[in-house]
Amino acid sequence: MQMRFLNSIILLLLVSCKIPAGSETTTLDLSNQNLTTIPDSVFSLKRLEYLNLGNSFTMYPPLSALHQEGPSGDRMNQIRQVPDEISRLTNLKTLILCANDLRSLPTGIVELKHLDTLDISFNMHLTVSKEFSTLKKIHWLKYL
Repeated sequence: MQMRFLNSIILLLLVSCKIPAGSETTTLDLSNQNLTTIPDSVFSLKRLEYLNLGNSFTMYPPLSALHQEGPSGDRMNQIRQVPDEISRLTNLKTLILCANDLRSLPTGIVELKHLDTLDISFNMHLTVSKEFSTLKKIHWLKYL
């Protein structure tokens, strides 16, 4: 229990750290960090090309084994909303949001002209058909 508490404190410190605006960071993996929101400091990473806010989990076939609540685990991110500040990440090529709790896509996502990969799989509350109007504006997207 103490180790889990200590890990939570360390994660909180890491996530709350301010990253310099001129950071050279091009890859950021925040998967399985028990996040409910995206840290504001992420949006200052102007050179970011790869952002993983999704969750890794092991699933055994068949897919029908997934219950209605979807994948689960102690450390899984549960991000419900991606703010329009995502549009600040103009160099972003890959955005992974799989297995979160997304309800909709941000309108600012259409401003990411270099985005070629968007993973929104296993977001049980995201109705993709309602997002068609946004998705069709990202005509340069290669992988969805």
